[in-house]
Amino acid sequence: MRGSAATRAAVGLASSAWLAACAALPFPSGAPLGAPEIESGEYLDLRGAVHVHTRVSHDSRGSIGEVVDGAHAADLAFVAFTEHPLRAEFTPARGMVEGVMLIPGWEARSAGASMLALGVGSSRGLPQDPAELVDEIHRRRGVAIVAHFESSQLSDPALYERAAPDGIEIVNLHAVALEVPVRLALGELLLPAPLGLRALLRTPSANLERLGRIRGVRALVAGADAHAKFRLLGPLGGTLDRYRDVFRLVTTHVLARERSPRGVLEALRAGRSYVAFEGLEHGVRGFAVIGACRPGRRCCASTTSRNICCTRTGTTCTRSRSMAASRC
Repeated sequence: MRGSAATRAAVGLASSAWLAACAALPFPSGAPLGAPEIESGEYLDLRGAVHVHTRVSHDSRGSIGEVVDGAHAADLAFVAFTEHPLRAEFTPARGMVEGVMLIPGWEARSAGASMLALGVGSSRGLPQDPAELVDEIHRRRGVAIVAHFESSQLSDPALYERAAPDGIEIVNLHAVALEVPVRLALGELLLPAPLGLRALLRTPSANLERLGRIRGVRALVAGADAHAKFRLLGPLGGTLDRYRDVFRLVTTHVLARERSPRGVLEALRAGRSYVAFEGLEHGVRGFAVIGACRPGRRCCASTTSRNICCTRTGTTCTRSRSMAASRC
């Protein structure tokens, strides 16, 4: 009995060590994403992670050092924290750490889901009523983003209009994980985390359909919902959901007038943001919207700073000239 127990214990330890090693492997993590910012006309295109938890939240074990290391690995310019107010003994981090902008914020319960209060330093006095919460966030010069849009009452157009938030979390990785638990678990067990986590890269079709029914939405963000809490070896590590891996899956880009937390928040307020599934295509820079038009008519592909005017023949658009975005 002692021998078999010892054997089982040894096998268990070896399995745990193997799983921890897989989870901690830095390779393959994909090619570098590139610079965390580029100039795009009058704006800076800043790549960042929104909806991030640390040990300030009751359900996270992540440290600021791990967040910053993860931001460097994913070439992020900013990280927007959204800590849980429940039992929080500290306030979210803020400022610039090793070149990464840290933006404080909270995830407040509201409308059957939650609201992200970005740029808000204290959770005291945040109401639950959606309209009142948005007003309070704005009073504190923050940005109000509807989180977990898939389960929020604010997916109702009338309720959204009444609350008037600044934008929507169009995809949330935690919500996606609940949709693909088996595939995710198998990937995490059999593959290095950067590959196993790719099971979370799914088109948010239902949320896009909900978005189409709402008018006046300005900003769109991607919710990393990163916690860095699944640690196979406890304090020794073996983290399955490392920041560096989660940050590389989906990112939020903002077109900011300046490289500062104030610039990021102003861009979100104005709706100058887009979401990139960086886990599918590394180094996303800008986007294009191809407008449909009849043969022989002009159509445009809009980028972050310029419009490319084209002439359509049949189903093909051929580039004819470029001009300032405001003129096309």
